[in-house]
Parts: sequence; C-alpha cells; structure tokens
Amino acid sequence: MNTQEIRILSSQTRLNEEYIEVAKDDFRLTCVNIFRKHNALLRLMFAADERAETGCFRIYAVFSVKDEDRFVIVNSALGTDCSYQSITPDIPAAHWYEREIKDMFGLMPIGHPSPGRLVLHESFPAGSHPLRKDWSISDSELKVWSEGVVENEPYNFMKVEGEGIFEIPVGPVHAGIIEPGHFRFSAIGETIFFLEAKLFYTHKGTEKLFEKIGFEKGVQLSERVSGTSSFAHSAAYCMAVERLCGAELPERALAIRTLALEMERLYNHIGDIGNMCAGTGLAVGYAKGALLKEELMQLNARVTGSRYLRGVNTLGGVKCDFLQKAEDINSTLDHITIGYKQMMDMLQQSVSHLERLETTGVLSKDIAKSLGVTGIAARASGLNDDMRADHPHLLYHALHFESNLMAKGDVYARMMARAADAECSISMIREILSMRFDSRLAADIHKVPAMQQALGYAESPRGSLFYWVRSDSEGRPLRVKLRSPSFCNWPAMPFAVHGNIVPDFPLCNKSFNLSYSGCDM
Repeated sequence: MNTQEIRILSSQTRLNEEYIEVAKDDFRLTCVNIFRKHNALLRLMFAADERAETGCFRIYAVFSVKDEDRFVIVNSALGTDCSYQSITPDIPAAHWYEREIKDMFGLMPIGHPSPGRLVLHESFPAGSHPLRKDWSISDSELKVWSEGVVENEPYNFMKVEGEGIFEIPVGPVHAGIIEPGHFRFSAIGETIFFLEAKLFYTHKGTEKLFEKIGFEKGVQLSERVSGTSSFAHSAAYCMAVERLCGAELPERALAIRTLALEMERLYNHIGDIGNMCAGTGLAVGYAKGALLKEELMQLNARVTGSRYLRGVNTLGGVKCDFLQKAEDINSTLDHITIGYKQMMDMLQQSVSHLERLETTGVLSKDIAKSLGVTGIAARASGLNDDMRADHPHLLYHALHFESNLMAKGDVYARMMARAADAECSISMIREILSMRFDSRLAADIHKVPAMQQALGYAESPRGSLFYWVRSDSEGRPLRVKLRSPSFCNWPAMPFAVHGNIVPDFPLCNKSFNLSYSGCDM
C-alpha cells in the first residue's frame, strides 16, 4: 500500500484482525490497493450507525489476505452527506453489499453501476432505513397503514430485446416448502440468454433484533437464521463475541464444536447430492440421499437432543458433551459410509444422470473470483476457498484434511466436490473421536467490554460464514453484522445458467444449494 497517497488515521491489530481507519476520500483507493496488491478477497462489507458514540455513520470492508491468516478491515467515518465512493467498479463482489447498505442505512455509493433497491420490497416506505438507530418499525407500519400498500419504488426487471427473445417469469411463490424468489428468464426457444433473480421477499429484521436482545440471547437467534446451517451460524456468532471478550475456550469445547460442524456438513452434503438426483429425475438416488440424511439427523437428535444441532453452543463453550457418545457416532458412520459409497457408485454408473450434469451450469474461475463466490461453488470452479484451511480455528489446525479442488465448474464438479468433502468430514469426525481432551466445557464470560469489536467465522456446508460484532458504551450490541455464503453465491447463478436450457435451471439451482432465509436479514 502506498502510504503517501493514503492518509491512515489510525490502525489497530488484535488477534488476526487489522483495523485501518482512513479518510472517507481514501476509502475506495485503500480497498482497491488491498484487493489488487495483496490478492485479497472481499469477505464482507457493511455499515454501522455510530452517531451516539462517535457522531457519524461508519463503513467497513473486510478483506482476507491470501495465504495469510489475516483479515484487513478498512473503515471510514462518513460526513453529513452520507455518501462514499463505490468500490464496485473495481471490486465486483461489493455490488450487493453496497446496495444493502444503501437500503438499510441510506448511505449512497457514488459511482455504483446499479444502485437500486436490493433488500427492501417495493412497498417499503421510501426514505425508511431500518438499521438506523432512530428508525422504529411502528413508524413504518403507520405510514403503510395510512397510505395503503403502494409502489413507492417500483422494481424494473432488465428488458432484453431482440428477435425471438421472450420472457418466462417463475415465482415468487413456488411448489414445495422453499421460500419465495422471483426468477425472470429471457430465453431464445429453450436456451437461457439472461436470468435476473429477485429475492428478499421475507426480510425478517434479524440484525435489528440482535441489537435489541443482547449478546447472550443472540446465540439462540443465530441458530435460527438458516435451519440447515444452525450450528455453523451459532459457532461463528459465539466466536465473534468470545473474541470480543478475550475468552479462551477449553480444548474440549473446541473439539465438540469442530465435531458438530463436520456432522452438520456431512448430513447436508449427502442430502444435497440426493437432491441433485431429483433434478435429473433419478428417483432412487434422491431416495437414497434422503434416507442417509435422515439417519444422520436422527443421530444428531440422539447425541445432542436436536436434529439441527441447536442448543449445543453457549458463549464461552458448549452445553452438551457428546464426545461421550463416540460409540453411537462411530457405529452410525460405519453404516452411513457403506450406504454413501453404494449411492455414489450407482450415480457414477448412471449414464443418463451424468449426461445431465456434465458441461451443465458452468461457472468459470474468473467469474467466481470476481463475485467472491465461496465454499463448494468456489472449489468446484478451481478457486481454493475454505475457512478451515485459510484461517484455521477451533481444532482444524490439528486435523488432517484436504480442500478438494475441481476445475470444470459444472454441476458434476459441484457434486464431486461435495462428495469429496463428505469423505473428509467422515475422516475428521473419526479423528476427533479418537483424541483425548480435558473435561471442561466452557470458559467463564462475566462482562462484555465496552466499545470493542471482533470478527467470528466458520466454514458452513455452503461456504464461508461471518459475524462481526461491536459493543456500545454499556457493553450491549451496537451492531451485529452477519454474512451468509448464499449472499455471495446467489449473484453467480445467472452466469452459471447462461446458455443452458430452461429445464436445467432447477438442476443448476440445486447444485449451488442456495439459501433464501440465509440472505434475508
């Protein structure tokens, strides 16, 4: 970084987090320099209303430095004009973050190529920004009730024109139990020329609620952000608060969290591979995947009391010691391994299934990197992205595993990346169960320090997951920002389906396994 061009107002390093405060006019240049010169990834970007403490809004961009266990967090105070120079033209992965910040805080990204609404529905009252401290839901409700439901800011889908092009609207209500999402296809015959996805129909106010309920109750809220990643969310949230407090977890707690993360990953991956079979009409593969997933979820219920591994985490450690259930876990894994290998052998021998997967839904490595794609979707496109290896935490530094990379970036690559990851999870679970640890389950956390901040993270089944927390002058939550992997991966879907036929869209969608609820905060 050229310090002669950039005015660094302050810097602070704590653990693997390096905070750099720069003037607002230097924010864009600082971010671009870190992104380009350090081959860094933009992990998340957000704002905070710090007017009560520092008299300003503040904007943050979190980068992870490649091949280093280090996060660089650039931040700037914004003046009364509530604007800043957009980094999206230089760092495309910022495009959704900046639109979200505009919706929730009213901070304008100058130079953003498409700064329209992202999170807020058209009928949400204009000029309302829910994450400002002086905004209350009652004001918004009263305005809507008095005026009626009106289109304050109509959403205009992109128009694709040309000979033979027609539009196919799908959703937002779908068959089945998935949440709403509207997909607008521009197609030539059956071939997809362009896809635009409109999400965020069920915004729940989660981040606002985190501020209201306090750090301790936030553990239960984090478990309910996204059902199939309940443990990963609560582990990342607890990590952020624990780092905020300077707590050091007992080794047994670290082991139990690592074990539960891999158990969660295993049942998700096997279930996802089965779901991909539904996309090709291979009913027997779908049934086998569902059966194996159900056995793993019943194992979760037996050893923790929850199919979704809820109620295990607490600030400072864990409540439940299921290392003592090693015999049940190992015997179930023996049975699951046999069934899983039989399922994969069957899929590899099904020509009709493989023909639907290969060369379908290709996502290039360049697009994946530009958009900040994470997890299985990134690794299937040849982009090495795995928080367990890139930023070792919990017990991962002591375990043997590989982040398996594929190259083609198609649906088949995403299936095989999941298959390899599932085998890694089985191996890691067995390795943890063979180790010995002390008996303590949690460290004491007496008080959250005032005016402190920290980052927590995990590798969920869908990819990297982040929580950033900041306390106010009384040690209560000033800001809790969470970023799910689906928030990074949804924007890649239109690039993956381009040139495919419309009937292959459900298969592409299942291969990414994207969450609606995990984005709608």
